[in-house]
Amino acid sequence: MKLPQKITNLNYIQKQFNVPKYFYFKLSFFLKNKEKIITDIKKKFKNKIIIRSASYDEDNKISNAGKYLSIPNISSKNSNEIKNSIIKVFKSFGSKKNKNFIFIQEYIENASVVGVIFTSDPNNGAPFRTINFNNSNLTDLITSGKSNGEICYYFKDIKKTDLNKKTKKIETIIYKLENKFPKIALDIEFLILKNKIYILQIRQLNVKRNSKINFKKSLKDLEKKILKMKHEATHLIGKKRYYSNMTDWNPAEILGLKPKPLAISIYESLITDEIWAESRKDLGYNDTTKIPLLYSFLGTPYIDLRTDINSFLIPNLSKKIQEKLINFYFNQFEKNTYKLYDKIESSLVINCISLDINKYKKLLSESTLSKKEKDEVINKYINLTSKIIFKLNDNIKKYESGEYLLNQQLKSKNSPINKIYLLYNICKNYGTLPFANLARMAFIGVEFVNSFEKLNIISSDEKKSFLETNKSISQEMYEVLKKSKSKFLNNYGHLRPNTYEISNPNYKENFKNYFEKTKRKETRLKKFSFSENQKKKINYYLKKNKFKKIDANILINFIKSSIYQREKSKLFFTKIINSIFTELKILSKRIGLKDANLSYLNIKNVLSLYNNFSHHDIIKNLNKDIQENKKTYRYNKNFNLPSIILSKKDIYYFEEKKASPTFITNKKIISKFTILGKMSKKSDLNDKIICIENADPGYDFIFNYKINGLITAFGGPNSHMSIRCNEFSIPAAIGVGELKFKQLNKNNTLYLNCEKKMLSGI
Repeated sequence: MKLPQKITNLNYIQKQFNVPKYFYFKLSFFLKNKEKIITDIKKKFKNKIIIRSASYDEDNKISNAGKYLSIPNISSKNSNEIKNSIIKVFKSFGSKKNKNFIFIQEYIENASVVGVIFTSDPNNGAPFRTINFNNSNLTDLITSGKSNGEICYYFKDIKKTDLNKKTKKIETIIYKLENKFPKIALDIEFLILKNKIYILQIRQLNVKRNSKINFKKSLKDLEKKILKMKHEATHLIGKKRYYSNMTDWNPAEILGLKPKPLAISIYESLITDEIWAESRKDLGYNDTTKIPLLYSFLGTPYIDLRTDINSFLIPNLSKKIQEKLINFYFNQFEKNTYKLYDKIESSLVINCISLDINKYKKLLSESTLSKKEKDEVINKYINLTSKIIFKLNDNIKKYESGEYLLNQQLKSKNSPINKIYLLYNICKNYGTLPFANLARMAFIGVEFVNSFEKLNIISSDEKKSFLETNKSISQEMYEVLKKSKSKFLNNYGHLRPNTYEISNPNYKENFKNYFEKTKRKETRLKKFSFSENQKKKINYYLKKNKFKKIDANILINFIKSSIYQREKSKLFFTKIINSIFTELKILSKRIGLKDANLSYLNIKNVLSLYNNFSHHDIIKNLNKDIQENKKTYRYNKNFNLPSIILSKKDIYYFEEKKASPTFITNKKIISKFTILGKMSKKSDLNDKIICIENADPGYDFIFNYKINGLITAFGGPNSHMSIRCNEFSIPAAIGVGELKFKQLNKNNTLYLNCEKKMLSGI
């Protein structure tokens, strides 16, 4: 009789490996021999047992591992509990209960580690191990998705000396198991008890590897690139050079982990090549122009932390103080990497000063700065903050004047290539540049609001009311949508989920799917206004901390306006990006390109057509670009890289610790959920928690539904979705991490408790 893989594999390895005792049978045998089976279980097992499913369809090409019921922690002496649990597990098979097996296994308590091993990448078969650990004796926490745990990911051919002691011991077991099951990828459940590794289950991992990819060479070439970058001599301060995918301009949140060529090339050329640095210089920070902020390593976008942190220094601080600050920031980052990597601005680097001076004094307390130097740093950042506050109106006027230029260009009869080039330059100079400035101002505004709460000028509830009732683009969108579909599409039809991805339909193109089933709940929010006494306290701290020419009214207006204008200016520059996409589609139609291939263009190659005429055919040039980029994109998809790169070793071996998400509101909710990708089919988002991997303003349509909550893989306290959820008082966990996010789909229902900072599957 052919047995399920779960059983045959353990039968095959039980003599060479530590395998807990086990026992198996079919339903027909159990029905005829209930008492004998229960007696045999009592004799075979001394302590506790776990009753698992062993189904043939868990062996399919599409894995059904974990599909059926498992019941742990059962006393081997309790006949009724054993019998009832066996019946429950058989019932979980449904109509297939007569064909499948029950698998009884010794339940090992007090394990120091439980986990799951994939000997190859489960997504593409790449030669990278994935080990998901949990320091618990509950063996189903990882497989059920109820616990995040920690993930260890490493290249199969890594030098074993680069592995830690625990991983090296597990690798020895993996190597032996691979010799028993050659030429196939394995899915292994294990635990560690008193330094002994037990194999609980082993099955084939059904993935196919691309044999044409030279993983070893590609990683070695990336290693050389990182070393060259580390030793590069520039005018920047600091010898250390680290990379993060969720710092400052947050590429993982905005673009995703493997963006297509058009998306990343637009993001680079409109923001991270030059504009980001021009913005910092305009506002009074150090001049880091001509140095890009973003780097792409095997298709994964990273922010260069040395460049980024240098850009928050200010030129009127001595080089000695700047060097002390840089060294301090990097030392703190090394100590608290996973806590800080997406919170550089809010929790590590001084870039502005609010009313809560003690926050910045405490931050600098571990630095090597003298008291005099610390005071100088704080005073000079106070002066910088004051000057930035008075630059607000100039930046508002800047993007508003760009609206006229945009309308003129859209009305023109210019050819698509000319329009794309001219729109691109309007976007840089009148769109992303003032937006970058306004985004920085809004960050400063939120810092002040947080300081109001910290200094007991306003309560937590008053802060919440202030943020919820402040004028917002989302509220305006909803009001327009209620009154007029045509006006809504005219004002907001250009928005799309993932702003930089041309293949995602915008609101106008996909209105029915985005908005047809909306039934947003009307809520009456209590509007908050600062009392005269509260303004008096604000004025006291402004005077005490020597903020020049600023009073409570000026500051409050700055906060309100900066938060609103950040979103309005974002609305403007995304309209230009949508217009560029429109012209690209017109161009593709004229020359015979397929729209589906436009995602693989590099915008810089398209822009070069404006002032470079060649006898070569445009279609041939662009098709060549598309084919090369598509090939590179598909190649890069086979490589997973860490969120943070501190050294060359990190590309071969990295661990993902538990993410530190930002929880919004103090609410708790138990709800069904929807993982939102492309909305190609009509989706009812009402009364569900919405889960989005990376969410930009194009996902604002979700707030027109009556959603129960929001969860994102990437993002931080100042990200777009944090702001939106604060405005609408929607419970949210922003930036739960890639691992935790992937595990969500193993559950039917989620429990989100924002007050206790908890998120789990049910």
